[in-house]
Amino acid sequence: MLKYNLCFIRKGSQLLMLNRHKAPLLGMWNGVGGKLESGETPYDSVLREVYEETGIALTEARYGGIVTWEVDGKPTNGMYVYTAELPAKYASAYETPAETEEGILAWRPVEWIVHPDNQGVAKHVRHFLPPMLAQAPCSEYRCVFRNGQLISCTPLPLEALYAVSASGGMDAQP
Repeated sequence: MLKYNLCFIRKGSQLLMLNRHKAPLLGMWNGVGGKLESGETPYDSVLREVYEETGIALTEARYGGIVTWEVDGKPTNGMYVYTAELPAKYASAYETPAETEEGILAWRPVEWIVHPDNQGVAKHVRHFLPPMLAQAPCSEYRCVFRNGQLISCTPLPLEALYAVSASGGMDAQP
């Protein structure tokens, strides 16, 4: 079981992004999410985290896969990643920028988020986000960091190792 989750909420051609006030990724733009609590499924956790960080009560989120990382030769952990459409009831009322305890929330164009020259977005996002937004088959994105730099982000199909449960989490296959 991974420790974290992340969600990218879409409104048209924009995504709701969080410019983080805290480490890790202090000052960087990323999706919203956090840590799984004891006994919580990844799906329930991401719905809770989105609500806590944004006030948006999602009724559904699409599981996109997992992102794992190795830092300076040591495997650490990873996160479950989801995408969601902004529910219609928030469409005209959810204005940004908005200051929160976690950081600044703002709508950003997808093209801006994944642009190779954008130094303000977490470096691995541009590698895993486009296939997830296109609803590509779920993959594990293995990211390798050395001295603070992203060295590689390799997509690996999850079908052989995992199955997505009805709640959007993952169950290991025997």
